[in-house]
Amino acid sequence: MRINRWIGASLRRKLTVTYSALFGLIILAVAGAVYLSIKINAERSVGRELNASVAVFERLWNMSAENMTARAEVLAADFGFREAVATEDIPTIASAVANVSARAEGLSAGVALPDGRFIDATGESIPLPDDMLEAMYTQDQPSGVVTYQGRYYQSVAVPIEAPVLVGWALFWSDLDAARMESLESLSAIPVRAEIRASRDWAGKDGDIHRTRGFIGASSHIENFGDGEQMSLVITYPMSAAMAPYRPMIFAILIFSAAGMALLVISGGVLARSLTRPIAALDEAVHILAAGERRPVDLTSDDEFGRLAGSFNTMLKDLESREQAIVQLSREDMETGLLNRRAMNDDIAQREDADGPGAVSVAVIRVLRYRNVRASIGHAAAARAINLLAHQIRDVTGTMPYRINAADLGLLLDSEGRFAAIESIRHIVGACSRPVSVDGSSVDLLLCGGLALPDQSAENPPIGLIDQAVFAADLAERDQVPAASFSLAAYGNPASTLSLMSEMVDATRSGGLSLVYQPKMSSRDGHICGFEALIRWYHPTRGRISPDSFIPLAEETGHIRQLTEWVVLQAIEDQKTLRRNGFDLTISVNISGRQLSDDGFALWAIGKVRSGGARLCFEITETAVISDPDKALSIIHLFRSTGISISIDDYGAGLSSLSYLKQIPAHELKIDKSFVLEIENGTTDRLMIQSTIELAHALGMLVVAEGVENDKVVGILSDMGADSLQGYHISRPLPLTEALAFLATHNPRRDIA
Repeated sequence: MRINRWIGASLRRKLTVTYSALFGLIILAVAGAVYLSIKINAERSVGRELNASVAVFERLWNMSAENMTARAEVLAADFGFREAVATEDIPTIASAVANVSARAEGLSAGVALPDGRFIDATGESIPLPDDMLEAMYTQDQPSGVVTYQGRYYQSVAVPIEAPVLVGWALFWSDLDAARMESLESLSAIPVRAEIRASRDWAGKDGDIHRTRGFIGASSHIENFGDGEQMSLVITYPMSAAMAPYRPMIFAILIFSAAGMALLVISGGVLARSLTRPIAALDEAVHILAAGERRPVDLTSDDEFGRLAGSFNTMLKDLESREQAIVQLSREDMETGLLNRRAMNDDIAQREDADGPGAVSVAVIRVLRYRNVRASIGHAAAARAINLLAHQIRDVTGTMPYRINAADLGLLLDSEGRFAAIESIRHIVGACSRPVSVDGSSVDLLLCGGLALPDQSAENPPIGLIDQAVFAADLAERDQVPAASFSLAAYGNPASTLSLMSEMVDATRSGGLSLVYQPKMSSRDGHICGFEALIRWYHPTRGRISPDSFIPLAEETGHIRQLTEWVVLQAIEDQKTLRRNGFDLTISVNISGRQLSDDGFALWAIGKVRSGGARLCFEITETAVISDPDKALSIIHLFRSTGISISIDDYGAGLSSLSYLKQIPAHELKIDKSFVLEIENGTTDRLMIQSTIELAHALGMLVVAEGVENDKVVGILSDMGADSLQGYHISRPLPLTEALAFLATHNPRRDIA
């Protein structure tokens, strides 16, 4: 901190340090480049030696394996030895392998019997590891490294046949320190050789790897069996590789230090010549910072003189510009109306003069303003807003503020909610008429929002203007002329955002799960499919209802992440069903947002194709209404790529025969609200019967939801419903329980 203050206190010091540091960095870069070149050259030289050592090892390894294999073949071919192994004559076997081991320097021999026992030269019987026994059964003459009791051995095995397989002749060589030292002695440089597990060594065969001050190379060693893969690793310390170059590096450091000293001295001389003219400018700037304006008296023809002249000109313009900036900060640039900042200032002035709660805020919103602006252009739309503002002034006597693109704000005297709402309705009714812009008539449809000062709330969540904007949102959503702000409608956005953040975390941490409600065929009683339903168990909030977080995900735009998780999990669970012999379609609910999202459509198609999945996307008619052309094009895309479409909750909301005809669905689901009343009235029966007949006429299957008892099953089956779904058939089940449920209802079959 003191160093920073010392440097910053003087421009001269700063220039000295800057120039010195700049040229010093250049010197260091050159020195670093030289050092790096030396290091790379040393590494390459060592790398060649290491690769040569690895090549020698590989040759020795192969020669050793061939030697042991040849000895094992001779032993396995001996008639007396084969007879001893066939009869399990342990003393004879032990004597034979002891003689062979004594003649083969550095090698040991033994016999493995088919039941997994191993006989060594002492006659002791030892159980073989399972992976070794499996390798001998599955390979003709297995060979490779064996790890036993923390030690490594090079081993080979040759089958003994008399004439059927009666055992294997095993030869092995200890890969101990002496073997590694003999390998190290073959290298031209003092390397270190060791056997390591392949997972502990990041290098690949033929690659030079650098780590922890060493440079190394490795060779993969084949395993005897399925044990952990091993590698021979040969390393050489970098300090030894760099030792011949240390005098050169020391000389570079000496010259670099001398160059730095020279640069510091020359930088100080240069800085002194530059700082004197700047002192006058520095003083003038400090005076300006204190609120005064004093011209700089500096006469010269160089850059500093011209800078002083520019500074003096700036002082003259500064005052006029400050006034213009203050004015612009309170005006909307497009319309010239006062803006949100001006409205906030005026609210504060009114409250300072008349006390808190003296003013209410109204917002008049132009509906579909984006469409208006897109149709006539930004400039014409701004003129239309200006004309609307003058109409509002004619009605209220007050010119409104423009607080955002589509919203005009008004300050109202605090009065009762009813009177204020009536005032806004009057303004909306009086001003909702066409305006003429550039000879064209532009229809302006309006709604309004009201914010009253709530003196009972010490810390309101948002200010009056934002409250009025939110109230206008409510009016636009509910298609009413005016609405007022309420805390109940506003809710707790922070809690909502927190819940959505936790939901996104749950898609990664396993907090979400799927349960599956079976669909039963009305013809044979077999289960013909499942509907996937999401569940969320929160670690602190407990079980969270889907009705609590799915609508929030829709509002906040997190529904795509949630839907993608459901699709991926359903595909994985379907694979589990198939592995257990059940190839059934899984239905997944798709939000209306996804029917206008090309990115989701392409993603879903790719996942379904790559996973070979059989999914059915359940949609509602209302999801199509907002943008029918876009939604129908995506639905056709799903259908053309093999994804089935089901119309969900038919009859619960707006049921349009026009959309029903256009949607290329293969299935229609009758909402449970009709099915639950099917026993009590003929009207519901007639509606269900006609719906089934209509769906069949359009080539769709019919699923009836909400089946609660056997009587309803019989009624719906007689009506021709293709499949049934409800708690009478089964509640939604986790995957493991769904498998058990299927085992009692469906015949299992092998799936290719």
